[in-house]
Formats: sequence, structure tokens, C-alpha cells
Amino acid sequence: MLPSGNIRVGELEVRLHEHAVLVHGVEVPLSSREFNIVMTLAEHPGWVFSADQLCADTEAGDYSPESVSVLVSRLRHKLAASGAPDLVETVRGVGYRLHSAQTPSDESSEIARTSRELRDASWLLQEAVIEAERSGSLDQQRAVADVLEQARRSVYARLAE
Repeated sequence: MLPSGNIRVGELEVRLHEHAVLVHGVEVPLSSREFNIVMTLAEHPGWVFSADQLCADTEAGDYSPESVSVLVSRLRHKLAASGAPDLVETVRGVGYRLHSAQTPSDESSEIARTSRELRDASWLLQEAVIEAERSGSLDQQRAVADVLEQARRSVYARLAE
């Protein structure tokens, strides 16, 4: 925490007394709920908070765990538009965390972005394989599932590099 009571994590600054969030010195317009999420995550960068925990940090249960994913999605969009994509990470099946690492170099940032894209593509292909197995004739299911599975394995092999 900064002496002024502000919190800085990489390019993100949370000004508690001003109820403001800045990215690269430029204010990001957030709702009070989005601000509460950023504040909680920024107070403990790298820590994973469940949706229930993020809701518990608000007064009188302002929102439910079900609405947290919508709020996080909006928050990510606003942060990305302000030049800070990928600050809020999802830990699958657990919750959310604020990425605590300092801003990487352009090259490592590009590698990280490519890795995320490949991982996301792998998940989408896995979901497509499951969906293909549920529809069409048995021969159609097998043909589609085989093609999708080959693509998924290719993406997964690329991720392993």
C-alpha cells in the first residue's frame, strides 16, 4: 500500500479515498460494485478470492455470487479498454485474482497472450468434441469428433512447447 492510502499493482492504482481506479494514470470509470471487487483483489494481489468471498466484502450483501461473474466480465472489459488487459484472472473452479506480476516485456507479453489464446482454443475444442458426441448419426459424430480431437491435440501439443 502506498503511504497515501492508495494501492498500486503494476500499472493499476486504486485510490481508496477518491474511490477511483487508474490505469497508466488514467481513471477507469467503474461502478461501486466493480470498484469493491478491484479494491478487494488489489489489497491482496495474487490471492484467489471466491465469488462468495467477494460478495462478503460488501455491506449488507449488495450482490450475489451469481452476479460476480458478470461484474468481473464488465471489469475486465473496462480495464482492457484502458490498456490493462488480463489483470483480473479466473482460477477455474475457485475464483478470481489480480495478476500480481509487474508488466512483462512486449515479447513475453505476446507469448503470454498467445498461450492464453491457445489454452482458450483448447477448451473450446474440448467443448465442441463433447457437443459433437451428442448430436447427429453415429458416423457423423465420429467424423466430427475425430477432426475436433485432432485439432485439440495439436493445440495442446503447442501449449506444451
